[in-house]
Amino acid sequence: MADEAQDEVAGASLDELTWLQPGQRATPPEALRRIQALCASRPDLFAAMFLVLATHQELPRDMLAAAIKQFRADLDSCSRDDVVGLLTAIWNGGKSGFDAVLRTRASSPRKAAAGLSWVKE
Repeated sequence: MADEAQDEVAGASLDELTWLQPGQRATPPEALRRIQALCASRPDLFAAMFLVLATHQELPRDMLAAAIKQFRADLDSCSRDDVVGLLTAIWNGGKSGFDAVLRTRASSPRKAAAGLSWVKE
């Protein structure tokens, strides 16, 4: 009996993660709902963006950037291109790459004028 219950729970968990399997395509509303949940589940900007990027690799980065901007108030002062740059930095350089882009954007005269007040140095 206990083995059957464990198998059922394991099967349900695997079914819930099917959307992460290669070749699975989410509809735009499904992807948006998942991105919103991931953004809400992580207060740290890097962690939220990393999770979204890792779980939605099939989507173009400019689409991911637009979706993430919808659900992260700490990106309000950033353009979509800025967010794409952060996603690219995460992909290529991890946390250190992300931090480097934040520092660069914060010290850039055009970005400083736009006010990246959420950047903490």
